Amino acid sequence: MSALLTREMCQVAWSIMLPSVKEAAELGVTNKFAGVIVVLDPTKYEYPSDELTEEDVLFTGTAWTSEEHRGNADKYRQIALAKAKVAWRTGLPSREVQQNAPFLYMDGDTKWGGSVERNGLVVAFSGVQAVFDEWIAASMAELLIAMCRHEMTKPDGVMDADDSFIAGGLNPDYVDLPSFGPGGR
Repeated sequence: MSALLTREMCQVAWSIMLPSVKEAAELGVTNKFAGVIVVLDPTKYEYPSDELTEEDVLFTGTAWTSEEHRGNADKYRQIALAKAKVAWRTGLPSREVQQNAPFLYMDGDTKWGGSVERNGLVVAFSGVQAVFDEWIAASMAELLIAMCRHEMTKPDGVMDADDSFIAGGLNPDYVDLPSFGPGGR
């Protein structure tokens, strides 16, 4: 799991996003206040990857006010996961695959847009029109990226620590590296 991006951070970000999602529905921009957002664990991302398991899901959040929409939660989650899988496998937003690279589709993929990929961070939303699903997913992804950047640069953040490695200690990947004398390798 990421040293910075946590389930708790995702919950905070989703709490920030929900009022905008609700306001968009109330203003008639989107067709309802309903849906499921999925954030995949970027440390498990291997491009390209055909497999997507429950262990790859870092966070799932929901949006709805009516029992009718709550009854569709499984459907919204299934489609959000399918959108995430397209982005996970291709490294492209699901809309981008639909419109510019449909030859990347495989049997079982969803045809809908609504997922984004940002340097291995995949976020997908399903519940409203696909163009707004993508807006919600992209906004959530950008908020998470900003929150992680803040964790790096805030006073007493990662960059302010005396240690050269994330969370302190010596990175085991750097132990027993061969040393090269003058002239290099």
